[in-house]
Amino acid sequence: MKRGFVALVVVLACGKSDAPPSSGAPAPPPAAAAARPGGGCPANGAWAECSVLYRLERAGLAPKVDSAAKPEDGALGGQPLVIKIGLNARLEVHLYADTASRVAATTTLDRTQFVNGTQPQTIKRERTLIESANLVALLTSINTHQRERVADALTAGPPQKVGPP
Repeated sequence: MKRGFVALVVVLACGKSDAPPSSGAPAPPPAAAAARPGGGCPANGAWAECSVLYRLERAGLAPKVDSAAKPEDGALGGQPLVIKIGLNARLEVHLYADTASRVAATTTLDRTQFVNGTQPQTIKRERTLIESANLVALLTSINTHQRERVADALTAGPPQKVGPP
């Protein structure tokens, strides 16, 4: 009896898939559906809130939107979003209509105050600047591995269109 239960657990765990459920399966909860490509999140070559959260979740970072927090860098404009990652990290995301809008919004940004995802921080503990398509993200974290994972997840690019060219 015990061996049969263990076998069932192993089969279920190994059979887990990241693919969206088939039409016969129950629909995922609304929050999960919004974070999944094809679940209401546009795959149009531009970042959206749901695609940012989905990508961070897939990177194993367990993002939590902090709706009460205000962006530290309000001058960047765009659609701001503050996300908590882990216990001490804060990711401030700004989404724009397109890449040109993002470039225009970041022209006044003092880039000496930031490092990219692969550069080591100095004793000043600069924030990490991440830019990808229509997204600018400012990560406050002193964890080198976490900084690299967030940067890798977002610089991989937004969800692309699927289908015939």
